[in-house]
Amino acid sequence: MGAVSRALVQFKTDMGYLPPVLGFQANGPSPVGNVGYLRDLILPPAISVIDAPTPDEIIQIQNYYSMTTLIDYLIGPGGRDEDGYGGIGGVLATGLGAKELPPVGIRSPLKDGVWGAYANPRDGSQPLGGFSRRNLPQGATANTSTLPNVSGRVLGPYLELKDGSNIGAIIGTDAATGQPIVARAGDNNWSATAPKVLLDYYGQPIRYYRRGYANANPTLIAAKNTGGSGGTGLGWDLSDIFVLRPKTFAPNTEIEGLADGNGDIATSRSLQMADFALFSAGPNQRADYTVRRDVTLFNEDNIVEVGN
Repeated sequence: MGAVSRALVQFKTDMGYLPPVLGFQANGPSPVGNVGYLRDLILPPAISVIDAPTPDEIIQIQNYYSMTTLIDYLIGPGGRDEDGYGGIGGVLATGLGAKELPPVGIRSPLKDGVWGAYANPRDGSQPLGGFSRRNLPQGATANTSTLPNVSGRVLGPYLELKDGSNIGAIIGTDAATGQPIVARAGDNNWSATAPKVLLDYYGQPIRYYRRGYANANPTLIAAKNTGGSGGTGLGWDLSDIFVLRPKTFAPNTEIEGLADGNGDIATSRSLQMADFALFSAGPNQRADYTVRRDVTLFNEDNIVEVGN
């Protein structure tokens, strides 16, 4: 996770912003099984009244994370059917139409952070920021991109893996737990076209959280207490995300934030100042995302890495 943190900082150095948050199963517009599943842009939630979020807004803040951003923006594996640049329409066919040169790396995600899918989208049936709206080189029709090869400015890869065991594919969602079903390369249920995730030591997707940004521009980091109808900020930061909060506090590091499901307002100054955080549920592979500390001790072994 330390290596991932350093890779995110290098990406920010090159692009001027941190990677955005790509969608997850609760509110991504693409249905399970489609190429865009878990890979559509999710804009940061905004608080309607400064420092007084509604219960629904609090839930949105807790759910503002990504499992697929890290692979798409730090590694960019394979051809257009696998990496974040995104394959739509005919590119999933065999042959040169599914290739990129070089075959690994991240195509410049442009000013909006999502390959023009928000700032300059192509025609498509999905909402702004949707996977099929990514501004790929034009193919034969509006929703295909079957040019022989795609080349252009390439970033990274920012993260070097010793082998493929740290990469998983999300092939669905467990109906009982709501957690993703992950396959590894070589498994019978592995899918080359399913969204890819970076796995922690325990085989679960690492979650990427980032501070919100204003006006759909990932370079404009929103400051806390400037949210509301004015639109200049979002009124929250990473200290308001319950599952990221530490179980204990060193002297002079504890501050107050949003009340969690237990009414606990204790949070940390390091989270308040952080631009991004990485999360692993630890050895038990379970976490309670509604509270800082829970009676079942699910959160006792959570692992959190913060960075700027």
